[in-house]
Amino acid sequence: MHYIRYLKPPIVLVRPGSVLLKSIVTITTDLGETFYPDDLDLVATLRGPDDDGDIYLRRRVKWPANARSLPINFDLSRQEIDWPACVHIAAKAPNGGRGGCAKTLGFLPEVVDIWSGVLNPTSGQFDSGRRVERRFTSLAERTLSVLEDAGDSIARHLWDGSQALAQHIDQTISLQMPSSPLPLLEYVLVSATYRRLHAIELGCGCGSVGISLAQSIPDCDVLLTDLPEVTELVEANIARMNPAIASQVHFQSLDWQQPLDERLRTRTNDLIIVSECTYNTDTLAALITTLVNLVTRSPKAVIVLATKTRHESESAFFPLARNAGLISAGSTRLPLPGLPGHGYADAATDVGLHVFHGREHRLSLSPRGGSEEDVGVRVAGNSGQRTGARRPRSRENHGV
Repeated sequence: MHYIRYLKPPIVLVRPGSVLLKSIVTITTDLGETFYPDDLDLVATLRGPDDDGDIYLRRRVKWPANARSLPINFDLSRQEIDWPACVHIAAKAPNGGRGGCAKTLGFLPEVVDIWSGVLNPTSGQFDSGRRVERRFTSLAERTLSVLEDAGDSIARHLWDGSQALAQHIDQTISLQMPSSPLPLLEYVLVSATYRRLHAIELGCGCGSVGISLAQSIPDCDVLLTDLPEVTELVEANIARMNPAIASQVHFQSLDWQQPLDERLRTRTNDLIIVSECTYNTDTLAALITTLVNLVTRSPKAVIVLATKTRHESESAFFPLARNAGLISAGSTRLPLPGLPGHGYADAATDVGLHVFHGREHRLSLSPRGGSEEDVGVRVAGNSGQRTGARRPRSRENHGV
């Protein structure tokens, strides 16, 4: 899986006798360690910012095999453009279609396209800025718009594990998997169709997983957490989201090295999301302490962990979690599309998805397609212990 990135976002240069739009892109893996290795046809368009915005200029460019960067320029001289506009760059559709302009369902395309920020030279906005946009379309055909930072730093970018988890959740909610490899996770997600879901995401990055969840499930309360430096970016993504009815998302800064504040100590969660947070082994102990504190407050909470294995030392998470009383309730591998990278931290071809719960976990509602007794049997088959199930309560009894 590769991402088109702006190394230098679009800028309009006005010179005597010419008006030029210039940018430089690369195509790289999520951590930017290796580059797209083959020839690839790209389509660059100068267009209105909306999905169905007018296309003013369009050109085909070729990414050459083994390249590290590629300039993409437009000559705007004597062109009629209805500003504001942005630059969209996508891999050319293999069937000769509209060159990446048509929507592709899912969060895992082989090559992720990119939208620049808005340009409007008529009002003095000649630079599109360092903030760029990714757009994904869920199976329910709801667009997820996620801002990230331009450049080749790994900070404040989308990572494969988050996108794989977002797609798995989308498929589960849309009932696209006839037999879920993670029945406990399926239980939590599908039961949210008739009760309020409270979810918290640790190390949310850009916020793509939690926001996509709130766009898919009505009456969903999601709290995104990460270090303070991502506050502006995450809040900008929350502001542009299209939530399902009665769903809401908030952000709160959280350092795992610090004690939980009052809001987190008193919050009850049904789902705890951890995506791409195990790569830094120096923080594993603090992460597990935070998880234990959260499930102590919320014994019914289910933890879902998604990670693309970057190095073998990440596996230290699992014995640490087991020793801390977190019980495994199953795992699966989610394949990544397209070509893998070949450098450090890039060679993995899939994402590991793991589900945990605390010692006091008990089921209270049954998922689709089975009785309450079936739930206990299915979950017990994964976790190694039988889990009790109680009769579902009405929404009124949940206080919703």
